[in-house]
Amino acid sequence: MTTSQNYTDAGPIRRHKHVADDEYKAVSEGRIRIRIGAVIFAFTLLVAIIRMAEVSLFTAPKGMYASGQGGAISRADIVDRHGELLATTLVNYDLYARKKYIWNVEETADRLAEIFPNVDAVDFHAKMTRKGGQVLLQRGLTPTQKRDVFQLGLPGLVFEPAPRRFYPNGHLASHIVGFSDVDMKGIAGAEKAFENNLIEPNAPSLALSVDLRVQNAVMTELQKSIERFEANTGAAIVMNIKTGEVLAMASLPNFDPNAPDTALPQNLYNHASMSTYELGSVFKPITMAMALEAGVTNLEEKFPVQKPLKVRDKFIRDDHPSKTPMAMPEILAESSNRGTAMMAMRVGGEKQQTFLKKLGLMDRVPIELKESAAPQVQTEWQDITTVTVSYGHGISVTPLALTAAVSALLNGGEYVAPTLRKRDSVTQSERRRVISPETSQTLQDLMRYVATDGTGRNARAKGFAIMGKTGTADKPSVDGYDERRLVSSFIAAFPYEDPSYAVFLTLDEPKAIEGTYGYATAGWNAAPTTGNIIERIGPMLGVKRYKGETPLSPFSKREGIR
Repeated sequence: MTTSQNYTDAGPIRRHKHVADDEYKAVSEGRIRIRIGAVIFAFTLLVAIIRMAEVSLFTAPKGMYASGQGGAISRADIVDRHGELLATTLVNYDLYARKKYIWNVEETADRLAEIFPNVDAVDFHAKMTRKGGQVLLQRGLTPTQKRDVFQLGLPGLVFEPAPRRFYPNGHLASHIVGFSDVDMKGIAGAEKAFENNLIEPNAPSLALSVDLRVQNAVMTELQKSIERFEANTGAAIVMNIKTGEVLAMASLPNFDPNAPDTALPQNLYNHASMSTYELGSVFKPITMAMALEAGVTNLEEKFPVQKPLKVRDKFIRDDHPSKTPMAMPEILAESSNRGTAMMAMRVGGEKQQTFLKKLGLMDRVPIELKESAAPQVQTEWQDITTVTVSYGHGISVTPLALTAAVSALLNGGEYVAPTLRKRDSVTQSERRRVISPETSQTLQDLMRYVATDGTGRNARAKGFAIMGKTGTADKPSVDGYDERRLVSSFIAAFPYEDPSYAVFLTLDEPKAIEGTYGYATAGWNAAPTTGNIIERIGPMLGVKRYKGETPLSPFSKREGIR
C-alpha cells in the first residue's frame, strides 16, 4: 500500500491508493479498445462482402463482352411501326465450373442434372473433367435455375452475366425479325440486315415498317388456311403500295427466334422472300398492262379464244373454255390462257423481257433482307417461253417479287422498292415509272371486275371493295408438270376507290375439301383466305368500310352497286 498526501487550509489530508485500482482501470480501457476494434473489423468485413457480391453478381469480368473495337457490346432494340417491342437485349447468366474448387464431381453432376432435366449427368461430368481451369456448363439460366443452383451450396460453381437477345413475340414475326447468335451478331432477318445500325454506339431503337397487329391477323388466317386445306407450306404479304412498306410478311411453318437451334432447318426458310414459284395466272394482269402500254390491243377487241391455239408442239388450253370470242375484261375475269397468250405474242419476247425487268421480275427484289432469292428465268427466250410466261409458267419468282410488281400496276404506275424500314416524309423508297397513270386506272378496273364477276368472286371482304386475281399453277416434276400438285395464289389490293394496300397469299399443294366441289384451285382456297385477311386488317389500317354495298367496276355486267 502507498500513501498520497494533499493539502488544504486545514492541513494535509491523507488518502490511500490500492494497486487493484490501476489494474481495473487498465482492464476497462482494454475492453473498450477491443470493442472498438471489433466494430471496425465487422464494418470492414461487411463492406468487403457487399463489394464482392456486387462484383460477382452484377459486374462482368473485364474484357468478357468486348467488341472488336474494344468497347462494350450494345445492341439497339427493334420495334414495329407503332413502337411495339420486337427484339431487345436482356442480361442472362451462364453457369461455369471452376474445376479446382469442386469437391466432388459426381455429386455436382448429379445435382445439376436435377435442375436441368434436359442435360444428362454424364454430360455435366464430362465437361467438368475436360482440360481447362474453367468450363462452361450451361448457357442462359432462367432466374429460377440460377436460384436453384445457388441454393445447392456446392463449391466451384460460378455465374457470369451474359447479354442475350430476347424476342417477346416468339413465332409471330420470326422470319422478319430473325435472330442473333450467342455473341449477339445478327444471323438472319432484320437482325442481320440492319447489323450496322443496331450496333452503332447509343443507337436508338430501329423502327421497322411492320405492323404487329396486321402481322398477327395475317399469320392467324394463313395458319387456318394451311390446316383447312392441308397445304404443305404457305406465305402471305401485306404491303403499302404507295410507300413500299411491308406491313406483314408471314411464312409457315416458322420458328421461335429465342431458340432457333431447336427449329427444323426447313422452318427457318422464309417462303415469302426466298421460295420461287411458277405462280400461274396472277401474271395475267402484267401481260394485260404490257399489251396496253405497247398499244397492240384495246379493251374492245375480241380474241378468238374458243378456237384451238398451238405454239410449236404445245396446245394452249383454258380451264374455263369459252364458246365465243372474248375481250380483255372477260379474258382476265375468266382467266383465259389463250387470250393472254395471243396478246403476249403480239408484243413479242424481247419487249416482254424488258417489261418484266422494269417490274423487277428479272432480278432479286431490292429489299434489305439478305433472305431474298433471285428469279429462275429461261436462258433461251423462245416464242413458247413468251406464251407460257404470259400466264405465269416458265418463270419462277418469289411472292414478294410478284407483290411489288402488281402493286406498281395499281398504285398509279410506279414501281416502289419494298422495304422493312418505317418510312417518313423525308426517307422514301426507290421508285420508277413503269406504266402510265391511265393504264394503271384500267388495271384497277379490270382487277375489280375479276373480284366481282370473275374467278376472284370468293375473295369477299364485307364492307371493302377489293381488286384481285387468282393464280393456280401445276408444279414442275421430272416428267413435266404434275396436275395433282398445285401452287394456289391470290393477289389483291384495296380499297378500289383509292388503292393503298396489296395482299398476296400462296399455298403450296392445297387439297380439295368438302365444299370446294373437288377443286383445289385458288378461287376456292387462296381467294377466300385473302378476303378474310382484308376483312380483319382493313379497320386496323383505317380503311373506310362500306355500310352497304360496294362499288362495281365499269366492266361489270351488273347494274349499280353490290
